[in-house]
Amino acid sequence: MPYENYWTDSRTLIVSGDFFGVSTGLLGGWGRVKHAFNHTVGEEFYSSDPVEYLRKTAKSYNLRSYFGLLTSVPMDKLSITGYDRVTVFTTAGVKNPNERIGTINIIAVFECRLSRAAMLNAIITATEAKTKALLESGCNFTGTSTDAVVILSTQRGKYYKFAGPGSDVGAMLWKCVIDTVKESLAKW
Repeated sequence: MPYENYWTDSRTLIVSGDFFGVSTGLLGGWGRVKHAFNHTVGEEFYSSDPVEYLRKTAKSYNLRSYFGLLTSVPMDKLSITGYDRVTVFTTAGVKNPNERIGTINIIAVFECRLSRAAMLNAIITATEAKTKALLESGCNFTGTSTDAVVILSTQRGKYYKFAGPGSDVGAMLWKCVIDTVKESLAKW
């Protein structure tokens, strides 16, 4: 069953819990966080500092412990899929299948314990699956210049040392990312 502790409004997805994770987004890195969010930027974003904009957005939602992502993709294009103990939240948008203009943000929640190596491996697995989904969707590129991935682990339950596509949780992640990227792109 997909991870259920999240909500959206017209511009933002917020995933909540008690996580240890890693983020490739602004203010990313390793950390214990209570939230991960993905926020759709409007015209006001383009005249501001992206890091300050991210912080102001988090503050507007009263988030203090978070990984945050910014996207140009509207939240009605959000796709969510879960398999067993992995749930993926994706916003994917490209303006033209022949151009790398757009953004693809992926937040993956693992309801299990992951080693740090597995979390890094999960970033690679998600990126490879995103690439496969893009190519199968008719795009001739592997991503956009603003893509980001957040990997969150509840650090409860079964322990996994690996998260490559040949592992149990990696195979779940692979399927979730392919499905959500394709679905979000189709909504675009």
